[in-house]
Amino acid sequence: MPRRLLLVSLLTIGIIHAQKEAAAQVDTTLVAKESAAAVAPKDAALATPSVEIRGAVDAIRRNETATRIVVTNEELVKYGDQNVLDAMKRLPGVTVQGTSVRMRGLGNGYTQVLVNGERPSAGFSLDTLAPDMVERVEIVRAATAEFSTQAIAGTINIVLKRAVTKGTSEVKVLAGGADGQRNASTNLSTSDRSDKLSYTLGANLNFNRNINPSYSAVEAHAANGALTEKRNTTSVNTSQAEGINLNSRLNWQLKGEDSFTWQTFASQGYFKGNNDDRTATLTEAAYPYPLLVASFDGMFRNLRSDMNWVAKFIDGGTLDAKLGISSSDNERFVGRRGRNTANALVLDRDYTTRGKDRGISTTGKYTAPWLSGHAIAFGWDFGYAKYHENEVQDDTDVQLDFNNNYGATITRLAAFAQDEWDITKDLSLYLGARWEGVRTHATSIGIDSGSHLSVLSPLMQALYKIPGHKGDQLRFALTRTYKAPGLWQLVPRHFYNAFNTAVSPDSSGNPELKPELALGIDAAIEHYWSEGALLSVAVSSREIEGLIRNEVRLVGDRYVSAPYNQGKAHVRGLELEAKFPLKAVMKDAPDLDVRASISRNWSTVDGVPGPGSRLDNQPRLSANFGADIKLGPWNGGGSFSYVEGSWSRTSLTDSRFNSSRRDLEAYLLYKFTPKIQLRITARDLLRPDNVSKLRFDGPDGNYDSMTTSPVRPGWRIAYEHKL
Repeated sequence: MPRRLLLVSLLTIGIIHAQKEAAAQVDTTLVAKESAAAVAPKDAALATPSVEIRGAVDAIRRNETATRIVVTNEELVKYGDQNVLDAMKRLPGVTVQGTSVRMRGLGNGYTQVLVNGERPSAGFSLDTLAPDMVERVEIVRAATAEFSTQAIAGTINIVLKRAVTKGTSEVKVLAGGADGQRNASTNLSTSDRSDKLSYTLGANLNFNRNINPSYSAVEAHAANGALTEKRNTTSVNTSQAEGINLNSRLNWQLKGEDSFTWQTFASQGYFKGNNDDRTATLTEAAYPYPLLVASFDGMFRNLRSDMNWVAKFIDGGTLDAKLGISSSDNERFVGRRGRNTANALVLDRDYTTRGKDRGISTTGKYTAPWLSGHAIAFGWDFGYAKYHENEVQDDTDVQLDFNNNYGATITRLAAFAQDEWDITKDLSLYLGARWEGVRTHATSIGIDSGSHLSVLSPLMQALYKIPGHKGDQLRFALTRTYKAPGLWQLVPRHFYNAFNTAVSPDSSGNPELKPELALGIDAAIEHYWSEGALLSVAVSSREIEGLIRNEVRLVGDRYVSAPYNQGKAHVRGLELEAKFPLKAVMKDAPDLDVRASISRNWSTVDGVPGPGSRLDNQPRLSANFGADIKLGPWNGGGSFSYVEGSWSRTSLTDSRFNSSRRDLEAYLLYKFTPKIQLRITARDLLRPDNVSKLRFDGPDGNYDSMTTSPVRPGWRIAYEHKL
């Protein structure tokens, strides 16, 4: 770990010790009495010891009309992952491709990812967030009115550390690596209560260094089948990154049952590296850059701060209002140097990009106790964001030089109403409606474009507990959701590729895009037969209109990829899930917990002929299997995840292939004392190479490329100490 990160770690540990000594004088009796009032019901259930936490989490899923799967911090940190993105691939019904989190196999805006119920700023990435800073992850399969309905596939809400019941501090030091990879991190946290004030403070410092080779091959054929181009490229990417995450939460108990909370999350990181491409041409067609070297460096900085006021009224009503600000800055420099076969410099191109995002938002909900058996609520959601980016490209070819200043404002407003109605002790109904409007205005050199969209989403969910069959219940949901075009899709800026081909085209936006609209149906049957034991079968359907698809077209003498609204898509899904302690089926079994989930997805896209006409490169099959065992001071477990690979056709001319992924991990935990433990993890034990392919079929022939990236087994070791 770099020296400055180590110094910060030692300084923070000293501060935690000092805070711990001061907190030792707190009256523990007063703390116990005030904890129940200070923590909201959902948070209180999640702040209890591990056995009670699991029971509370299961109760949430079993009893809430609007289905919500809760994954606690205890589950997220089991395998010692350095970031929350790696932990998500073990969640039921969730897959991860690169930095894209997917439900039902769909990402890229179909799955909504929130942090504390809010959309994160533009520069935020899940691979910069440590699992230790997360209290829980909520998986919402069918949309509710309280969250944005930009969730065709579903919503994943990441809730940062909140609940405080007693003073505690913890230090975690982690190191790991693989062939060509090294990483390290330190996590520090402390929380306590004193009189009317409770607080949680956390810091995470991380460092990564990677050397990643890859191999690619390209072939082009004319319409008559004759080989026109063939080349092979060997690439080595070397990168280094370091960063810090900070999280704080202060909670004041006000008069009566009112409370005020101030929570802030900040992150900052730096990265640098280079990429070395060496290309051998096996046909007469010459490749202009047999040696192409790129160097890069940059930084990012994110800040989110929220103030939350909860007021209880005499009539029993509750107002929960939040005001938040966000800020994001990023800088990136890329220099490309290309040489020909005579070693002459033929490409000398520099990109410098600077972006900043500023935003303010307010959300609120009033819960009214007007009718017995009803939980009626009304709310609002308003946000304003201003984004600015400056991109400068300097090139020896003056025709491609440009200085591109680009700015955009996004204004969104939403209002919602919902009611959870307990019709009988066995039947409950959730009814909701949410209206959302989004206005976007973008300006750039020669560009002044805007768009406005509004969507009304009626929502319904029902839960029926089958009489006479304890633990058996049925769920049904009918939803209207949408996917808004991304800002980068709306602005008609032209981005140039260094070597323009049909499979590596330039890109541009389209200000005429409309949102995709979806009608969703979900149904499930659940069987709970013991504490912590569940069997579930769920089916789903999404009918999507106004589908946004990218198409590659020849504009002048360059290939350009741009998005267009084209036709419809039809999505179907089947999910099977089982989890249970082995003691639920074997009386004298060891303390072993078993979990498994399997998802089968189908999708077709109108206007794109098969085979492989699927939406968003959706995998047809994915599965997770895992088991955890406790034997005295020893804990251990293993996890296997599988995502099927196959070809998918994205347009009339373009097809894409991703190889199957098989991830096998195992961990071992030894508790030296109740406060000191050591965790060892082995990952990527099956060594599955990542293979991706692209294919372009046009009237003049076809173009194929394949890239192989080796995956190497890795290890992690973590020392964890509660102070």
